[in-house]
Amino acid sequence: MAEIMAKIRWFPLGPIEGPLEPIKKDDLDSIAKKYGVSISLEEMRGVVQGETRGKAIEEITQSIVTVSAGDEEAFRGVVRALVKKYRAPRTTYATLGTDERIRRMIAELFDEEDGWL
Repeated sequence: MAEIMAKIRWFPLGPIEGPLEPIKKDDLDSIAKKYGVSISLEEMRGVVQGETRGKAIEEITQSIVTVSAGDEEAFRGVVRALVKKYRAPRTTYATLGTDERIRRMIAELFDEEDGWL
């Protein structure tokens, strides 16, 4: 199977929109090791200009977690683990997958684990 990749983006805008706890590289490394996948964390700030949720978007730090797996079962497991630990992101524009099927899979997992849709 070809590599499956997804980027999942959280906006830390408070207790409703943000993750349940701070996203930490050490925690992601533990999840990656458990499922045998690759996970990276990128903190982005001031990438675009505009406004979201009443704040200037350039003032908001986004946590972008990239998951890469060679196996669909491991991919599903790691996405579930991320949602259980941090909750699903609260925006429909929070995911990008290697193709439309993967984006739909992520949305379904978010919905199963966190009532996303």
